[in-house]
Amino acid sequence: MYFDDSATFFYLPLALWVMQILIILFPTLLYQSYFKKKFQSVKQRKVWLIIMYGLSILLCMSFPVAVSNGYMLDFRYIPLILGFLYGGYQVGTPLLVAVLLIRFIIGGQGFILTLVICLILIIIFYFTLAKFEKYDSHGKRVYALSLLLLTVIAFGGGTHFFNDQMISAGEFVLLLVFGTLTILTMLSTIQIHESMLELEKINYEIIEYEKMHLISQFSISIAHKLQSPIHNVHKSLDALKSIELPGKGRAIVQDMDDELAKALNIIEDYLVLTNENENPNMCLNVHDEFDYIIQSVQSYAQMHNVELKFYPAVDKNLFIKGDKYQFRHAILNLIKNGIEASKTNNGVVEMAIHEMLDSIYIIIEDNGRGMTSEEVNRIGSPVNSNKKNGTGLGTLVALNIIKSMSGKVDVSSQLNKGTTFSIILPKANGEHAGNE
Repeated sequence: MYFDDSATFFYLPLALWVMQILIILFPTLLYQSYFKKKFQSVKQRKVWLIIMYGLSILLCMSFPVAVSNGYMLDFRYIPLILGFLYGGYQVGTPLLVAVLLIRFIIGGQGFILTLVICLILIIIFYFTLAKFEKYDSHGKRVYALSLLLLTVIAFGGGTHFFNDQMISAGEFVLLLVFGTLTILTMLSTIQIHESMLELEKINYEIIEYEKMHLISQFSISIAHKLQSPIHNVHKSLDALKSIELPGKGRAIVQDMDDELAKALNIIEDYLVLTNENENPNMCLNVHDEFDYIIQSVQSYAQMHNVELKFYPAVDKNLFIKGDKYQFRHAILNLIKNGIEASKTNNGVVEMAIHEMLDSIYIIIEDNGRGMTSEEVNRIGSPVNSNKKNGTGLGTLVALNIIKSMSGKVDVSSQLNKGTTFSIILPKANGEHAGNE
């Protein structure tokens, strides 16, 4: 339609642009809801994206609003830009060729302007397209709108540059309406793309979660079933120890017993890691728990010639909420790590409790071998351990237990000087202490 000064100068262009908006939105929805799900191959998806947006470009350019000696206002640049953004050069290049070819067939002075705008877009894509995938949803919208506004400004400036005549007031109004509708259409199509991509990501995460949950349940079942035969073998080895064995038989039996104990500890750590808190809101007296833990680990420390030092808080009635067995397991694990790290250095493991305004500050510090900054950053990885034959699972369990109690853990370490675990746990009201 060619613009004139009649009373219908506004309504007919608006109707054509509304039709073009539907021409762009419908193929986008069709591709995202049907073709993308039907075809899993990236190549097939890109072919259908070319077809969908190619049809959008063809139909938009077939029903333009023409102003100023054949210059046409249509939404061709929206599918062109989206093709580059969501399909890369493999999709964008055929669409670019389609735009230029159709505009050349239509003829008129506008072909030169279209060619200039396409060259500008190609230059911008060359330097910035690789960064598009790294942007968040907001960044992608801003990037796409910036490109679109550039094409609108380039078109407005180009029509004035290539045409000596000034645009009329009516044409200026149409250009404003066109720019507004173009922005709204681009925002809508970007929203469709990003929403469908987010939905696809959520579906993938749900499937992966279900797989991991199934594997986890299977692993827990295997771990429970392994405990019984390991205990039986352990008892058999204890019986062998009481028998006089020839040569290095006793040493071999002891090594077997030690390895079984390690395997059993790994299984128990894994079961604690996968176990839900039976009573996560139990009110625990921190000092009572540390008294129990120190008593439990005292003989282990003496066996490794490591001294344990405990510095309690002034107020002995400090409470936290959590499962007492898991809390004991976590603290015991960290103290044992400190003992094992300090056993070759006249070791000392110091524990301190401090009361803060609304939290309790626990420090576990050793003077062992320490760690490098890289080793500190890897703490909590189930395959990272500084101990011989260690798995790192025990520390991972300890950190997860403290995290489940809404706590925070900070680790600082210096090589050959020692390691400090600083734990902050929210303070609880002690009125219901002892309720189990």
